[in-house]
Amino acid sequence: MTENTCESAQQKTKSIDWFSTLLIFVVVVSVIVAVAFYRVSFDAGLSQAPDRWSAFGSYIGGVFGPLISFLTLLAILKTIGLQKELLNTQRTEFEAMQALQVKAIEAQLSQIRSSEAEVARRLIEESRINSLQALDKYMHGVRSEYSYKKNNLDSMYKMAMEGKSGVSADNMARMAEKLKEYESKLASMTVLYGEICFEEFENVVSLRKVFQEGLSKIWHPSEKKAEKSDAQ
Repeated sequence: MTENTCESAQQKTKSIDWFSTLLIFVVVVSVIVAVAFYRVSFDAGLSQAPDRWSAFGSYIGGVFGPLISFLTLLAILKTIGLQKELLNTQRTEFEAMQALQVKAIEAQLSQIRSSEAEVARRLIEESRINSLQALDKYMHGVRSEYSYKKNNLDSMYKMAMEGKSGVSADNMARMAEKLKEYESKLASMTVLYGEICFEEFENVVSLRKVFQEGLSKIWHPSEKKAEKSDAQ
């Protein structure tokens, strides 16, 4: 846009210089022609008589008055034309500048949206990592408890096989049921872990909702069953 403006200004300057030179040339040629025509037609040279100079002055005024008026009119028309061109150029430059400003604003808004999206994505990933770490701790605790009770149950089976006293069948059955419960919890936690790990969440709230509801179903399955029964 700057290069076009400079080229336009140079073209206008050349046009004005050419027009001014033409006007001066026309005036000079007209003076020469008028003086030559006066001398040839009236055989009048340089004279000391005032009346001759008065007549020459009237002649010059009669010839150059309309010519100067005509040239002045041309100059005014040329000025008006240049002003119109200048206004058109300014309007074009203003529209181009306005378009550039709009593009700059759109670019800034796009950058802001991109930054906001990046911040939101980072928050989601941080929440995802925290949820997975918490789930790892829960799974580690359940595995430890499972291993402990499994060893106890194995010891009880061994004592029962050896015919030792102090082994209750009811205790063994409850412990076996508890181990099945732990196995179910570990399986559910594994499923929840995969869901949190691979799911595309829209925001942190949706991720936390899945995490909290998943843990609630794992730790309090009876409450969820009761809610379903009430709903039915």
